[in-house]
Amino acid sequence: MILFAVESSRLHDCSLNNSGVAVIFVKIKKIDPIILHAQDTGSHESELNVGGYAGFQVVVHVETDEGFDGWGECCTGGEYGESALAVKTLIERGFVPRIKDEDPRDYRKIWEKLYTDTSWFGRRGLTTFAQSGIDTALVDIAAKSYGVPASRLLGGRYRSEIPLYASLLFDMDDVWGTAEKGARYIREDYFGAKFGWGMIPSKPFGANPEADEKMIAAIRETFGPQGNIMVDVGRYVNWSSDHAIRMAKRFEKYGIFWLEEALPQDDLRGYERLTNSTDVTIAFGEGLYTIYDFAEVITRHAADLLQPDASKVGGISEMKRVIELARINNVRWVPHNWSTAINSAASMQLVASAPDGFLMEFKQESNPLVSELSKEKFRIEKGKLIVPDLPGLGIEIDQNVVDKYRWQP
Repeated sequence: MILFAVESSRLHDCSLNNSGVAVIFVKIKKIDPIILHAQDTGSHESELNVGGYAGFQVVVHVETDEGFDGWGECCTGGEYGESALAVKTLIERGFVPRIKDEDPRDYRKIWEKLYTDTSWFGRRGLTTFAQSGIDTALVDIAAKSYGVPASRLLGGRYRSEIPLYASLLFDMDDVWGTAEKGARYIREDYFGAKFGWGMIPSKPFGANPEADEKMIAAIRETFGPQGNIMVDVGRYVNWSSDHAIRMAKRFEKYGIFWLEEALPQDDLRGYERLTNSTDVTIAFGEGLYTIYDFAEVITRHAADLLQPDASKVGGISEMKRVIELARINNVRWVPHNWSTAINSAASMQLVASAPDGFLMEFKQESNPLVSELSKEKFRIEKGKLIVPDLPGLGIEIDQNVVDKYRWQP
């Protein structure tokens, strides 16, 4: 019989498992949803409310009676803080009473409980955002309690370094400047660069076919034949499936790696047409909020590459199910990651834990919630993210930064 050393004052909190090992019960003591607000430093402030660059995010801090704590993120980037407020209230009023004093290591059991009990809130959007923050924080705690990285808790680590693509915004007023901005990362051996939406919401990519093609042609000329280009149409324009098919065919000659979010997120019929009408890889999924949404996309072959987001889809453990579903169906996936360092860390652990994880998005438009929130800076060498062998998500949150960017309505 092997026993871990346990203080006598805590023996009443222990039981022996079948192997005769003492297991300490861990209880959730406190759940604190915190609204953070920080703008991208390169944003055009006159159009912040139009473009959603206001940068409201909810981070969730969970503490336990055994001293372990964890952090998660709810992606709530609404223009006025409205979605962040709603998620904060939902967690405080709807989640805390249901899971306080539960063992955070039962994170899947807790996930199912919340998904069932909170059906009155609706099962998409705000509910899954809220569950995302809780779930990722609980996985962080569980991994820390066992002294292992989250990737090992999720089944094992397949890689210690992850190829990155730089995630950037188009500046339609500066074609060659945009191209050169991306070329910097190609020279640093990144897998590629993605450009999306537009620095100025009133001057977006996607509004003028000739200007759009001129931009992609300039990027390809600047990158040369080897640099991978991803194009993210985004939500400042509203393409039809016919127009998206025409534009995909115009972009084919530039060898783009994928075309992302070319249609409204609910237009699955249009995505079916687009995916089956072009040789360009069609990617989307950041606006899909449950595994059931992804299952439908896979069944309908409405995308070639899926982009689940751990801060939207229900957290790190639920996203693990999504990427396993993708693997079963032989569909490629790359995590969507455009919010805070917490989501970057969660994405890192997920890609490290998956046999078919091959690439990760890394936001390069400057924002302190990415660059300052973690005490440890993400280590990038020759375009690859080095996965630290640290417990939990692998980062330590800087409380001073949390306090600096904490937002009160």
